[in-house]
Amino acid sequence: MTRVLLILIASCVAAHAHDWYETSCCGGSHCGPVADGVVIEGADGVTVEGFGLLSYGDTRLRWSRDDRDHLCVVDGKLACVYRKPKDM
Repeated sequence: MTRVLLILIASCVAAHAHDWYETSCCGGSHCGPVADGVVIEGADGVTVEGFGLLSYGDTRLRWSRDDRDHLCVVDGKLACVYRKPKDM
């Protein structure tokens, strides 16, 4: 989880540029893009490094509006995951 948080902290400057983060997630104040491999699609759901498996029915899973995965972490808890479209 430390690696994920460091990536989020390092990308804070870029995070405010994404005005499409939904307020129902975290409003963009705790969101940012993450490196490839942090979010992995699987048969049973999406595995997020440092946070475990989220089933495909989990309301925290959303689609990214660019070609990157994004995490929103508030107080050390995963608020939502914006995953890149599968064709990217």
